[in-house]
Amino acid sequence: MNYFEEILYLSQRLLKYESVYGHGGILEDAVFGKTIVDCQKDMLDYCQAIGLKTFLDPQGMYAYAETGESDEYIAILTHLDVVPAGDLNHWEHPPFEPKIVDDKLIARGAADDKVPAALAVLAVKQLLDEKVDMKYPIRIIFGSDEETGFRGIQKYKEIHKAPKYTLVFDGTFPFSYSEKHLLNYELHTESQIKLHGGQGYNSVMDRVVWHGRDKIQVKGKSAHASRPTQGENALVKLAYMNPDSDPLFELVNNLIEPSGDHKLTCLEEIYKKDTTMCFGMVRDGVIYADLRVPPEVDLNDFVDAFEEEMKALKIKPVQTDILFGSVTNMTSEFSKTVLSCYQDITGDYESVPFKTGSATYGRSFETNCLSFGPRMNYHITNTHKANEFISFDLIENAFNIYVHTLKTIEEEL
Repeated sequence: MNYFEEILYLSQRLLKYESVYGHGGILEDAVFGKTIVDCQKDMLDYCQAIGLKTFLDPQGMYAYAETGESDEYIAILTHLDVVPAGDLNHWEHPPFEPKIVDDKLIARGAADDKVPAALAVLAVKQLLDEKVDMKYPIRIIFGSDEETGFRGIQKYKEIHKAPKYTLVFDGTFPFSYSEKHLLNYELHTESQIKLHGGQGYNSVMDRVVWHGRDKIQVKGKSAHASRPTQGENALVKLAYMNPDSDPLFELVNNLIEPSGDHKLTCLEEIYKKDTTMCFGMVRDGVIYADLRVPPEVDLNDFVDAFEEEMKALKIKPVQTDILFGSVTNMTSEFSKTVLSCYQDITGDYESVPFKTGSATYGRSFETNCLSFGPRMNYHITNTHKANEFISFDLIENAFNIYVHTLKTIEEEL
């Protein structure tokens, strides 16, 4: 089997699904959206065809494919839901019609996280083809709401025993060992303004429309919510152009710098720089905010202080989601083995494990859980932006690292 060609084939199958939360309808057997479950079913059909056992949660909250069952197993966590495509005018090709151009696979979800899911399946397939002795069965878990709340993986944890080792194929090499707390809030203002912008909490708003006496449209540049300064928030641009014309604009100016940095006063000085706040959506007088806070901060204390600060600004804060941060032991045998495997393949002994502001399944389990590639720190993928892509060299590099790492874990841990 040509594993690279097979990764491309499977990836393109998956990328055709507009597996966005709610798309296709919320159903009893598809509580996050029908197209997400359709994508899961197609993935499971492929996994069955190559000899893996499969399971789909009756509500479509998660699915998995595995080599066998055991109390001690290796989990690979991926997800098949994606963020909305955003403004289609910014795409060079339709976002759910995958295209290969200049050794790049372009589509929404290419980098986050459908190609990594295909990498996981084909890496396990190579181990099976080589008849590697699997001391630990491998289970590939396909999440369905990673972009909108982690409810699926939470249900998985309530039903299934935690894995012995977990690799999350949704990040940057060598690996992240710590993730920030994540909070989502609706910030209700007294504004009566008619505004509409943004597609979700976890992306910088790339477009906002103000329906006043005239219709005003402002465009920005999307970026991941954990890195708001890499984008241009359309709402922030509009507010700075109209600073005193409405309480909502005044609020935006009080909370966010034009650069995308926050102006929160409720944090100790040492944590301010590592905290981010992104305004992902606005619906009339309500702003939808995404906050990422270092895991060293006591989250309960932060919530109290943040909500008091909002109320002092005459805002009603409504918490809609909260994910606690995590820290995995970097000196464990598992962590040291994973790092060594990365170094074996790449020859890179300078890059070091790191903390991240991203919210991945890397926070799902308390021990031996690492967010492990597939990107190198020099890869650009336009994640959560228009023209999202993944390059062929990234695919080949990650695949070699994953196969070597899984083999080593089976043989040495």
